[in-house]
Amino acid sequence: ATMVDSDGLLKWRPHNLLISSEDVTGTGWTQQIGVTSTATGSPFGSYQSASPTSTSSTEAQSYQINKPLTSGATYVAWSLAKYSAGNGWFSISLYDTGSANNRGWFDLQNGVVGSKDTNIIDHGMIDYGDGWWFCYVSKAAASTSGGINLGVTTADGATDGNSGDVILIAGSQFNRSDLGGMVNNPDTSSSYV
Repeated sequence: ATMVDSDGLLKWRPHNLLISSEDVTGTGWTQQIGVTSTATGSPFGSYQSASPTSTSSTEAQSYQINKPLTSGATYVAWSLAKYSAGNGWFSISLYDTGSANNRGWFDLQNGVVGSKDTNIIDHGMIDYGDGWWFCYVSKAAASTSGGINLGVTTADGATDGNSGDVILIAGSQFNRSDLGGMVNNPDTSSSYV
């Protein structure tokens, strides 16, 4: 649903297309990655440690797909993440059954935005302090079905995983972002739902 924000512009109401967005082992998530139990100490309170289960040529990822999309609409996927060990590279993909090349990479160890695939409109990092980074990607949907993939990768542009790489993940969101974006959640005064 939409609403008129305090600036007088029509925007999307607070929403999150992910289920169990604070828990990458919870309902809706599929794993190709090892995730430890929840601990406390992130800007959102809790976090989980994610690492590839082995050194492999296949990407180590956690994902939620088959979400209903509106073709041509712009979506944003983000995750709050922190470097723990290894290479320090993290990726977010806006999975879309209508297109490939939907990923952005982030160097969490050095706080540097990496490369992005051709279909990504924008990607970036915002410093949340204490090594935590708000990493995001945006793209226009090319189909009516898609989702989000979170990856722990070995390098910029890579999709393979290494068992020595460890990233901390504190929460993720997948939302529609055209119409001027999304209104902040009135219960928390933030954009996270």
